[in-house]
Amino acid sequence: MTSTKKTWLSILIAAVIIIGMFAAAVVGGTAFFIYRHVHTQFTPSDDAERQFAEARSRFAGQQPLLEIRRDDQAVVHRSPASPRRDLTALHALAYDPSAHKLVHVDIPIWLLRLVPAGGTIHISDVDELDTINAKLTLEDLERHGPGLVMDLHRQGESQVLVWTE
Repeated sequence: MTSTKKTWLSILIAAVIIIGMFAAAVVGGTAFFIYRHVHTQFTPSDDAERQFAEARSRFAGQQPLLEIRRDDQAVVHRSPASPRRDLTALHALAYDPSAHKLVHVDIPIWLLRLVPAGGTIHISDVDELDTINAKLTLEDLERHGPGLVMDLHRQGESQVLVWTE
């Protein structure tokens, strides 16, 4: 009876150690992912404007997939007849002028494939866009192809630029 208790106690201790190591690996992996794919810097408005201008220059004349009108109405310019194209990443550049904080996010497309809810990407969680009820899918992004997804620039307020490669 005593050896049976010792065996179960050893199994329980081993299981706790394994679960603890798994949890540490998940937390460490998440921290490393954020470290590699989210870059935040505090910068004056002039520097942020320059970075946005450089990024926007690549998309001159392109219609964004998601257009946000002045009344916060979202219009999605879907292309259901277009063929799907391979994408590698979704990029976002956001600037908060009150905090002088510039954030650059790079999300690999393979990660977007893991998004629950039928692959729907909610734009309402981006910055101050909580009044905008826009939903895009990975298929929308692939049919739109590499290029401009959204460009939101309101004078004196936050800016958000989203594109795919």
